[in-house]
Amino acid sequence: VEGRNYRMEVRWSDNHVDRLPVLARELLAKRPDVAVGFPVISAQALQRESKTLPIVLASGAGAQRLGLIAGLARPGGNVTGLENQLDELSAKQLELLHQIAPNAKRVLTLSSGLGAAEPDVREGSRTAARALGITVIEAVAESPARLAQVSWVAERERCNALVVLLDPNVSSFRSEIIAMAAALRMPSVYPTLEFADDGGLVAYSTDLRSQFRRAASYVDRILKGAKPADLPVERPTKFELVINLKTAKALGLSVPQSMLLLADAVIE
Repeated sequence: VEGRNYRMEVRWSDNHVDRLPVLARELLAKRPDVAVGFPVISAQALQRESKTLPIVLASGAGAQRLGLIAGLARPGGNVTGLENQLDELSAKQLELLHQIAPNAKRVLTLSSGLGAAEPDVREGSRTAARALGITVIEAVAESPARLAQVSWVAERERCNALVVLLDPNVSSFRSEIIAMAAALRMPSVYPTLEFADDGGLVAYSTDLRSQFRRAASYVDRILKGAKPADLPVERPTKFELVINLKTAKALGLSVPQSMLLLADAVIE
């Protein structure tokens, strides 16, 4: 029970990566028994301050690339928790786009450039695009202010669709990204379910809220004596597809019946 047998201290960087080291030091100064980080760069900031404090990754990608874990089955250090899929998700996003907009051959792929898994996510999108005969035009925006330039690139390169890659940093300005896609009249696929709720055409993602709940089980086991080095890192096995039919209608798109049958939710 919070306030009786545990206390939680929370810090939020407000999408400013440069604040993470200071926030990590603030938290560790309170001498916690366990720390939880989301996304991976937050866990990295905590791990740079302590190689002994148990750290649970609530979600994200790229922990092994950054050296936070040795492997999924045996993390080996003081970090464990949950990771997202990488290239598999990028490939599925492009496949879904190909189904709903088969004539889209020049696709803008957007990320912030700040994510720990950026190289893996980008490579996954390139590989999938080649298999589908799609040309990807890569764009980076770490803040809403950069979207005007992204829009200009999309028009210059004659892009006719958008895929927002797995990147927790872009979710903080998803309404602006959705508005840009609507202004450019581009069919778009997004990496978290909230995008579809806010007006995005298609979202394909694991449920982050369920991952956060699973992270609590890691905290529980660690507080009962388990070592992070011995707790395998989990990756999601269930993904959800959400289609916004209101947005499809506004774009003049007819969603294939096969996609609608696969959807976990349809927004009308």
